[in-house]
Amino acid sequence: MAGLWKKLDTSQDIPFHVTSQDEIFYAREYISEGGYEASEANSLIINFKKDISRKGKPEWYYKEQAIRKFALELGRAVMENAVLAAIPSSIWELDPKYDSRMDDMLAQAKGFKPSLILEKPFVANQTTTPSHHGGTRNPQEIYDNLVWRGFSQPTNLVLLVDDVLTSGAHFRACKRLIQEHHPNVRVVGVFWAKTVWPDAPELDVQLSPDKKWEL
Repeated sequence: MAGLWKKLDTSQDIPFHVTSQDEIFYAREYISEGGYEASEANSLIINFKKDISRKGKPEWYYKEQAIRKFALELGRAVMENAVLAAIPSSIWELDPKYDSRMDDMLAQAKGFKPSLILEKPFVANQTTTPSHHGGTRNPQEIYDNLVWRGFSQPTNLVLLVDDVLTSGAHFRACKRLIQEHHPNVRVVGVFWAKTVWPDAPELDVQLSPDKKWEL
C-alpha cells in the first residue's frame, strides 16, 4: 500500500494494544473530539459512522459518499486478489440497529477491484456498546464476544479493515482469533484513519471556523 496510505511506525507512540510485531496501515489522522471542522478525516469518519436512524434524511447522502470514498481509496490501494475482512461491528448482525457500512464499503471496493476476496471469518455474538460510545476497549472482552466462522478458502494473508484505529483492542482480539485457527496466516490491519490527541491550545489554533469538510 502506498500513496495516501502510510505504515504505522511502531518505533514511535502507538495505540495501547498495538505491538512492534503488528503491521498496520492508515490513510488519515482523526482528531479526537474535533468535530466535522477539525479535518477532512473527521468529516469523513463522522459521516461514515452516521447513525442508521438518519437513513432517508437528506444528510444520509454524506454517509453514502463517505462509504464510496473509503471503498474507492481502499480498492485502489490493495493488491489484486487481496483477502479482506472487516473487524466486526459491536452490534449483532440481526439487531435492528446494525449498521452495514463496513459490509457496504467492502462490497463497493470489490466493485472497483473485482479480484478482491471478501471474507467474514467472525461476527459479534451479541450487541455491546460501541467503543466510540464508551464501550469496552479490553481485547479479552472483545475476543469473548466473537464467533468464529472461518474462511471460505485457504489464504496466507488477511487484511483486517476498519474505519478508525484508536486503542487497537479490536484489531488485537481479531488477530488473536485468526491466528489461533490459522497460526501461519499473516494479519495486516488497514484503517481509514488513526486517532490523534493534540492538546487543546494547538487544536484551537489549527481549526478554522469557516472550513467545512463535507463531501
